[in-house]
Amino acid sequence: MARIRTIKPDFWRDESLAMVSPEACLLAIGLLNHCDDEGYFNANPKLVESDIFPLRDLSKKTTVLIQELCTIGYLELFQGEDGKTYGHVKNFEKHQVINKKTPSKIKHLCDLPCDYQTTTVVLPTGKERNGSGKEKEKKATVVATPEGVSQSVWDEFIAHRKAKKAKVTDLVIEGIAKEATKAGWSLEDALKEIIVRNWQSFKADWVAVKPQMQNKWDVAGITTPPPPNQDAALRKIEEDSKRAAKPNADVQAKIAELLKGRA
Repeated sequence: MARIRTIKPDFWRDESLAMVSPEACLLAIGLLNHCDDEGYFNANPKLVESDIFPLRDLSKKTTVLIQELCTIGYLELFQGEDGKTYGHVKNFEKHQVINKKTPSKIKHLCDLPCDYQTTTVVLPTGKERNGSGKEKEKKATVVATPEGVSQSVWDEFIAHRKAKKAKVTDLVIEGIAKEATKAGWSLEDALKEIIVRNWQSFKADWVAVKPQMQNKWDVAGITTPPPPNQDAALRKIEEDSKRAAKPNADVQAKIAELLKGRA
């Protein structure tokens, strides 16, 4: 359902919009009528075209026009949990004043950012084709449950990251695993801590180091860790000097005589 929107005068002097084609600029205006009261819309190109360009023959495909607006940051696209592609007009609420705003029915579906080139959704026939005429379809990256992590903990961690609108990638898990190792924690324990403390990630500095890791840095083999700014080897020398027996009186006298002769 189309909605009444406002166009600010500075829209026409926007340098980013000046970089796109005239049809993409017209689409930018039309999407303001097409989207809901929070700036979200169904990004199916056929629906967009039927609502905004019902009587026009476009020189470019609607998918190309949408991609132009994504490139300049006017739009962002998401793959919904229902497998459909949705769009959002960025800064919509900043520039549009909506009286009696109706909450978006789409917003909660917009979890995974994507574009028409990386989404798992197959585009309508003829909309996106490569040189051989085959439809492009690339699957979104799915991270498998890491070794040593129970499925229940992993599922809860995935849900936790989604709630924070944070991606789960191999690089993210690798970073958490490294920090967990530094602290002497297992990856599963680190993931549990993230969930319980409502963190987005995990750092060794944020938690207590496990006992088995406390002396790993102690290269001098001392029994107690040195002060933070003291070299471990120097502390070892200090400990050895305390344990060393003092020389007898004759030796001390000879040492004093030698030192006096040098003075």
